[in-house]
Amino acid sequence: MTNSQIRTASVAWDQLDIKVRFGSLLFDMLLDSNIYPMKIVRNKKHNHAAIELQFIDSGTGTLVMEDREQHLETGSIHIIGQHIFHSFEPDPVLPGERSTIRFTFQDSPTLDPGFPQEEADQIKAALSRLTYCQLTDSTRNRAIFRLLADVRSEIETPSVGSYAKVLSLFAQMIIELVRGIQLEHQTNRASTMPRKVKYDQWSCLIDAFFINCHKNLTLEMLADTLNLSTKQTHRLLKKHFNTKFKHKLMNTRVEVAKDLLRTSRLSIERIAGDVGYSSTQYFCHLFLQKTGMTPSEYRMELSGNNTQSST
Repeated sequence: MTNSQIRTASVAWDQLDIKVRFGSLLFDMLLDSNIYPMKIVRNKKHNHAAIELQFIDSGTGTLVMEDREQHLETGSIHIIGQHIFHSFEPDPVLPGERSTIRFTFQDSPTLDPGFPQEEADQIKAALSRLTYCQLTDSTRNRAIFRLLADVRSEIETPSVGSYAKVLSLFAQMIIELVRGIQLEHQTNRASTMPRKVKYDQWSCLIDAFFINCHKNLTLEMLADTLNLSTKQTHRLLKKHFNTKFKHKLMNTRVEVAKDLLRTSRLSIERIAGDVGYSSTQYFCHLFLQKTGMTPSEYRMELSGNNTQSST
């Protein structure tokens, strides 16, 4: 039994169901024990219904295809398209090893409507017309080799999140392959990142608005920030934050006041003003209502806890 056979004895590679999605494209990764380096040996012409990736781990050899021969050298990556007949010839002087993975892809109803269709179309175009491509960028090749090694390691010793990580590794590999193909064919096109629609930005805008809680903020001011009516803004706060404007403002001010009571020696009057209240009495009333303690009691309790923890 070879070292590769020993290593793969505990993993039924051909039974693994690993599917990677890019928007409407669904990739099925087809693995077997050849995911580990195997000797390059002479074999008969054959083809596959899947796209095949050949990683040349060491030595040299020759890839023989329908109408050409391609030299294989250490560190190179070769992509063979679907249904392309090919075979391998070992180098008699410097025999090598190769690792292999295959995949298919198809259009499938998307579960990710936010994925940019332009990107899915570019991936599909690069792979659909592929017959053969050698990736020549050594930096990209090293990165893809590392991704393959990480896939093997993650599957050999699975842990929490292993499936998600393996999907991520294969997704990165496919993207690097497509970029490499585009580079070789000089068809590389820029792709723009999707933009949030207005409604998806509400949370960030509201968070930024209440950072200025020391100012005299009003519901009307927030509505203007969101470009909504006051009624729409009220419903938005109720639905997504389960609160009203005045309660969110008060909660924010109290939380800021807690930090000031904990980290500074500022007077209660100064803290009340710093969080937006001109009346210290009203501030103390709200603080008590929210925390069950006056600001002075809260500071004293923190001081007592700190003293206990230091002894």
